[in-house]
Amino acid sequence: MMRRHLFTAALCLNGVMANAAQISSGTGFFYNDSGHLFTNAHVIAPCTPGTIMVRTYDQAWHRARVLAKDASFDLAALSIDQKVPAFASFRLFPGSKSVSVPEEIEDAFYAGFSNPKANDFTIQRKWGQIQPWRDPNAFPFVNRMRMDAYPGASGSAVFDYAGLLIGIVFAGSVDPITSYDKMKATGYGDKWIYAYNNNALVHFANRKKLSYSAWDKWERKDPTLIWQHATRVTVLVNCQVAAPVH
Repeated sequence: MMRRHLFTAALCLNGVMANAAQISSGTGFFYNDSGHLFTNAHVIAPCTPGTIMVRTYDQAWHRARVLAKDASFDLAALSIDQKVPAFASFRLFPGSKSVSVPEEIEDAFYAGFSNPKANDFTIQRKWGQIQPWRDPNAFPFVNRMRMDAYPGASGSAVFDYAGLLIGIVFAGSVDPITSYDKMKATGYGDKWIYAYNNNALVHFANRKKLSYSAWDKWERKDPTLIWQHATRVTVLVNCQVAAPVH
């Protein structure tokens, strides 16, 4: 497994359902046991204030408040203000306090609410591969993956074969994109997704003084255990969309 690390501890995949309730849906995941979760800033951008709700793996709904947003990255942190039994931990370079990010080809997994209406708001779990692209240690700290994702998958955690966090989904395309400025809000699709890696998430968390978990003892897990863990830490993020002004 090839890994690089940085010594520091947009295309919209948000799905807006055109129905009477005007509900916007996306994905998030817990990153500590206090019920704090990461998602994309664009997932909550259309939300009417005070209407963000999070559905946990036990199908319970919780009102969520915004902890932080960052203009440098398409990232946001929310809280349901109660303890949770499972959460994602950042992958660290073994024996260090430096986050580890993918390099070259690496197997990866994500769990999220891709195409939520068509899938009846059930979690979708996918396997794919990190592909060589741009420098994952250079801003904005992005990795590209061969994997399918559709609107609603934004905010999904990306896990490695140890079940450790290596990124967060924020974009997708049918065809591979050569540069960031060519990303467009069309062409959702079944070939490529883009994720901020741990460098971006840790920069965001440190800047906003967020408390998170990390782990440096890498141990390969059975994919079934990874899916179970991903399901427990992943949440559906819903909110009401502000009515348009006529």
